[in-house]
Amino acid sequence: MTHDLKLHTRRLFLLSGAACLTLPVIGCTITAAPRETFDLTAAQTDRVRRASSRTLVITRPISVQTYETERVVVRSAGGVLSYLPKAQWSDSLPVLIQTRLLETFENAAFKNVGRPSDQLSVDVTLATEIRAFEIDTTSTPPQASVKLSAKLVNERRGSIFASAVFSATVPLQRTVDVGAIASLDSALHDVALQILSWSAKSA
Repeated sequence: MTHDLKLHTRRLFLLSGAACLTLPVIGCTITAAPRETFDLTAAQTDRVRRASSRTLVITRPISVQTYETERVVVRSAGGVLSYLPKAQWSDSLPVLIQTRLLETFENAAFKNVGRPSDQLSVDVTLATEIRAFEIDTTSTPPQASVKLSAKLVNERRGSIFASAVFSATVPLQRTVDVGAIASLDSALHDVALQILSWSAKSA
């Protein structure tokens, strides 16, 4: 290997290392080990009665960029955000939450519910925002934290007629990835059932 080639190779190595250090949240993919893929599940519940028979559509949640990912978010002291290094969701988090919310409503035999792609004649839209969906290591003990804001929009009038914020926390079952995912899944069930009950009464 010539002197120039050695120097070029060393520069590439140093630049790769610098990229890892400057991307603490995203992580360095150059030497990253394969991540295990996890799914979220829908909550199981009894049949609910609705206050009306209007068609309700559940849209994809909006969120800040932190949650627009397949990675599992971890919050540490000082507001530092990172990701579980060996875990990822089976799809982007907003898509998963929309799907599991819809399945929770369907499990409760919630009438006239769907998603925008179903091309329904929409009366009411359930619009949500991800405020938190993370492992919070700042609490004692560490816990899974899920918080969603929700709005019910009258599509005929173009107005919001109900809004609320729903949250749940669940202590980590274990400190490894599998336990963290299970706790997040349990917290999502709690929040989904809260939204279901509220929607049944309000929509």
